[in-house]
Amino acid sequence: MRKTIKMLIVCSVIPFFLTGCWDQRLLKEQKLISLIGYDMNSGGEIIASTAYPIRKGGVTTGSKSPPSSQSTILTTHGKTAQDSLLHADLKISERIDISKAQVILFGEKIAKVGLYQVIDHIYRNPKGALGAKVAIIEGSTVNAVNLKQEEADIIGRYYGEFLKSGVATGFFTDYNIQSVCPLLLKHTKDPLLPLLRIQPTQNRAVTVGMAMFNNEKMTGKLNIDESKMFTLLDGYKKQKVSFLVRTKKHYKNMQKNYVVIEVLGTKPKTKLNVENKSITVDLSLKLHYRIIEYPKNHLTTPMLLDELNKAIKENLTQLAQQTITKMQEANCDGFGIEEQIKVYHHKLWEQKYKNTALKNIPIKPHLQFELTNSGIID
Repeated sequence: MRKTIKMLIVCSVIPFFLTGCWDQRLLKEQKLISLIGYDMNSGGEIIASTAYPIRKGGVTTGSKSPPSSQSTILTTHGKTAQDSLLHADLKISERIDISKAQVILFGEKIAKVGLYQVIDHIYRNPKGALGAKVAIIEGSTVNAVNLKQEEADIIGRYYGEFLKSGVATGFFTDYNIQSVCPLLLKHTKDPLLPLLRIQPTQNRAVTVGMAMFNNEKMTGKLNIDESKMFTLLDGYKKQKVSFLVRTKKHYKNMQKNYVVIEVLGTKPKTKLNVENKSITVDLSLKLHYRIIEYPKNHLTTPMLLDELNKAIKENLTQLAQQTITKMQEANCDGFGIEEQIKVYHHKLWEQKYKNTALKNIPIKPHLQFELTNSGIID
């Protein structure tokens, strides 16, 4: 009897010590945003284009088609990014929730003014979409968000897969809201973000290359080949990446003048040389590659392979120097050179190289090539 009484007392007291769901968010009261696009109009106002999924149809019964999802687009204006989202709340029955956003797009105009001021509200929000991928759009993001893409019923999912594919093929680096924040604020290593263009007639996005930044402002662009070379020089690219290289031959048949190689592995190394209180930088890169297309064929002798290897080295070394020159002109320290000078030569950094322009630091690429597989057809 006493045991029973004790158990009753314990059971009646325990509920008072259990926490309740005081911070619950009911799905029926939220509009889960899958994609956000930010632009700036001529008056300096922020334009927010948001996409959220809605379901059509009912429960599958018999021959009836199953329910499907599609994205609904909402565009609003505001003095700030958060203010533009607050205006979106005025136009829908539920509350805007950006915590599940998969991708955030920025128009080229707003990127040149500065990114941090636009995404500040996300960092201050405990439920901010820190995992959302980021990309820059040439022109307006309104067109990007309004894209009618059949490959994905939810437009945010389409851009998420698009950016994932671009990273895998070496077109650009992989940044999300959380990882790009330190680069915008610390002012040491500058980010390079995916740069896309919209083709309205084909209802597609197309990769342009990467947008270069100095601190939080966009300052230039790299094309696709330059973007791939940057990922190799920076040691970012761990997967296979291919290049189309023109040989020194001049055949009437255009196809015979080119070779396509695939880089299988790299060993990048950055060396700082100090002489007379001046620093020069050597970017060394050893590439293991194989030939995946050579229409002329007949790569059967060491002499021919050596000649082709020299042409490949000359072409890609020129591409590496072209990439570095563009980055210096845009003052985009994507290699984090100032940060390395600060760490290894701190006094010299304080005296001469603190916040210096990248063009004031000579940078030379040194590429070595090793042919792993010629793909010879006998």
